[in-house]
Amino acid sequence: MNEITRPPPSGYKVEQAMATWAAARARLLAEDSGLEHNEAALEDLLGAAEGDVEDVLARLLRAARDAKAMAEASATLIDDMQARKARFQRRNDAFRATAFAILTALDRQKIELPDLSASIRAGQPSVQIIDDTSGRTLAAVGSGDKAYKTQLKHGGNVAAAKLKLTPEEWKAINALAG
Repeated sequence: MNEITRPPPSGYKVEQAMATWAAARARLLAEDSGLEHNEAALEDLLGAAEGDVEDVLARLLRAARDAKAMAEASATLIDDMQARKARFQRRNDAFRATAFAILTALDRQKIELPDLSASIRAGQPSVQIIDDTSGRTLAAVGSGDKAYKTQLKHGGNVAAAKLKLTPEEWKAINALAG
């Protein structure tokens, strides 16, 4: 098989490539807080600051491939966690609606438990903005010459719950939420 051999780059070209490498390496150190004060981590990631230009290029390309894989893995984890969060929110809504229905069926306004209290309170009235041409409720008024009308909506009953937690339990919850 015929292989095309290229002449080695000139010393000037190698010097330019290595200067580009040194500048990019310094910029990465300054911009990435995880590497800023950790030269050893940067060396683990990209290898030594010096070396053969072909070796530096190969290490840089491998590091880029690894960084892309980590970014994709992180995106997958974020998607999974967002789906999990949505499941917990739906579960919370279902539990609260069921508790509200049970309190209503029992004709009770409040329940006191050792770790929480729950009550039914009147909802807050609100103003809805209605599109005059279609009658649809709008979240916000847009610009333009469309006509809008408002409607006072009286709030229905709302279930409210208060947790009784120790300061340590609040810290643990805030740590999980934070």
